[in-house]
Amino acid sequence: MRHKVRKKLLSLLLGTSLLLPGFVLAADKNEATAKTGGEPIRMEETIVTASRVEESLRMVADSVTVATEKEIQRKGRQTVVEVLNDVPGVNISQNGSFGGSTSIYLRGTSNAHTIVMIDGVRVADPISADGKVNLADLPTDNIERIDVVRGNQSVLYGSDAIGGVINIITKKGKGKPTVTAGFEGGSFQTFKENLSLRGGTEKVDFSASVSRLDSQGVSKADVEPNPEMDYYNNTNVSAKVNGRITDKTRVGFSFYHDRSNSDLDNTGGVDDYRKQYTDLTTISVNAEQDFTKWWTSILKLGNTDSKREYFKDGPGSYAGIVQFFESRFKGNIKTASWQNNFFFGDKDILTVGLDYTHETGSNQSGQSFLNDVMARTKSVFVQNKWTPVENANITVGVRSDHHQQFGQETTYKVAGAYLFEKLGTKVRASYGTGFHAPSLYQLYEPTYGNTNLAPEKSKGFDAGIDQSLFGDKVNLSATYFRNDLDNLIIFDMTTWRYANVQQARTEGVETSAIWRPLTWLSLNANYTYLDAKNDTTQKQLTYRPHHTAGGSVNIRPIDKLNWNVSMQYVGKRYRDASNKYTMPAYTIYSTAVSYDVTKWMQLTGRISNFTNEHYQSIYQYGEPGIGFFGGIKLTY
Repeated sequence: MRHKVRKKLLSLLLGTSLLLPGFVLAADKNEATAKTGGEPIRMEETIVTASRVEESLRMVADSVTVATEKEIQRKGRQTVVEVLNDVPGVNISQNGSFGGSTSIYLRGTSNAHTIVMIDGVRVADPISADGKVNLADLPTDNIERIDVVRGNQSVLYGSDAIGGVINIITKKGKGKPTVTAGFEGGSFQTFKENLSLRGGTEKVDFSASVSRLDSQGVSKADVEPNPEMDYYNNTNVSAKVNGRITDKTRVGFSFYHDRSNSDLDNTGGVDDYRKQYTDLTTISVNAEQDFTKWWTSILKLGNTDSKREYFKDGPGSYAGIVQFFESRFKGNIKTASWQNNFFFGDKDILTVGLDYTHETGSNQSGQSFLNDVMARTKSVFVQNKWTPVENANITVGVRSDHHQQFGQETTYKVAGAYLFEKLGTKVRASYGTGFHAPSLYQLYEPTYGNTNLAPEKSKGFDAGIDQSLFGDKVNLSATYFRNDLDNLIIFDMTTWRYANVQQARTEGVETSAIWRPLTWLSLNANYTYLDAKNDTTQKQLTYRPHHTAGGSVNIRPIDKLNWNVSMQYVGKRYRDASNKYTMPAYTIYSTAVSYDVTKWMQLTGRISNFTNEHYQSIYQYGEPGIGFFGGIKLTY
């Protein structure tokens, strides 16, 4: 059976590599551009997320998608979750809209297998079930781009990077100081305001932003009749300062704070008077020193505080009690990284670094207490990127992590890429191992935790082809991937505790397409086939659809006007480990338009779910129907 599936996937890979476009490679390196979702990026631009060293997009060996600020704005994406839904190989389940908790399945791996960073600093909630923050709370107002690197990245990023890495980069100031103010209002009594200040010189740049969203929301309990709405509000503040002390010395500071309040319903329930408050605060400092022309040293320190509180404030089962405390969760992650890059000419880059992570967490649930628990991880990694000939590179890396509880873990990775420049064809492949330590919650929570959990281990492989045709008007991409996991951690519904599954496997093909027939018209599409299976039971893993797809059409008939229509399809998936019950497939359409009235004023409008599709991404949790929104943005 496995042989037949693999044969089917390889056939699909070969076929789609000839039919579907994607992550771009141009035939002419002097005029080449990379296209991600229809938004052009100069090939000369660099990315550091994939290898922790600046490298040209045209030679990246990993599967990378970059969502740019312009692309985010043109599609009218309001949260990080909405942006990620456009990325091949990514599927997200959410417990209802407007702040509902999210789970990311990157190439079929679990939410715990994807590292999320803000400006290169890891953000997480170590006392949550999977150790992750809720990406639905993070707005897009101050985001410059989002890098999504798919595939095993444990060598560079350690535990939790089995599925990949998501790096959210906030906006950087430049030029004379600019003030931007925006307002949007619309359906579900939703109102949003934002204000930002940015500027910079050759010596220093700065950026600061604040946004606020208030919404009556929709009921998270998908039952009829249900007139009760679940409100949501969010406040986001961020700031960034970068300075160049000398030509060889650079420093930076970043601050990010997000707070949300929401009214929650339990699954299938109606107004249980349950409230949730969440806080996320990240602070980071970094310093970069060029000791010689061939040696650069980078020091980065980060601190992330997370807090979640749950209350009851109505009659319910606690009649007459206002703001009855239910539970409180507090987590903290401190990180330190010292990285040294050695440049041996143009053909060899050696990276040597040390990482340190210190996690703590505590919670109080009724009369159940989890006192401060902690985990430390000390790491050393080495990576060498070698360019034996022009347009080719080979990367080899190894990492050793010493976890406080689980001891020493060694991971490695080999990756390579070759560009047939005259043909506009790039071939790439990678193979690597990884591990994931259980979260503090999974280990120590008094009711559901299991101190006998073993760390998860993985072996991952992918191979792909990127093709540019017809003078870069058509771009093709297809990637086959496979990840074998040992000791996969699941929540056992029979014991009501976390447990290890002996073996699991995720395997599939990612494809994407970009076509630019006219200067004012671009079309893109993506499709992912996924087979995610518990090898012990031969059952499909929950909430992993076999088929997902997306696409958009962007029209810019005049410079001042932009119109975008996008689609997201999610196929049926199982909601239980025994595969008895399925969640139906759904298709969501949205559209966004913007018009530049003057150089300092822009009008925007968008319609979400304009076919009014009734759907659920998590069983019994409702999603909003059609929504209409309009706004204005002023820049001075």
